[in-house]
Amino acid sequence: MIPIARLILILIPSICLVGCASSVSTSHPSEQSHMDTKHQQAQIELLYFDGCPNTPPFKESLDQAARQIHTTYTLIDLTKLPENDIRRGYGSPTILLDGHDLFDMPVPQSPTMSCRIYSDGLPDTNTLIAQLSERTP
Repeated sequence: MIPIARLILILIPSICLVGCASSVSTSHPSEQSHMDTKHQQAQIELLYFDGCPNTPPFKESLDQAARQIHTTYTLIDLTKLPENDIRRGYGSPTILLDGHDLFDMPVPQSPTMSCRIYSDGLPDTNTLIAQLSERTP
């Protein structure tokens, strides 16, 4: 029989792994299963946390862009990441493409969470399509 304290230590990391990220599919499942494995899809992550006013419209633009270019992305709730995870330092919302900010923001120096303001205004669907298309195979 496993002691309760040991069982808790086993279960807590498993719960975080399940709850820290969720994948958003914007294409039909049959399209995903037929992807050419020679051309691996770039990893696209939307970093966010609830409460930032730009997050909902940004996510909607990314949803539309992803549908149009037939790709998917992963939602990463910054509040569910470990406190020392440097991704927490990117403002919400941020898109990382293979670990790099889509709009060339430097890697944060600390994992301090904040809401992100884009100097040229919130990127719209067409801007996201252009950036993602330019930087993915």
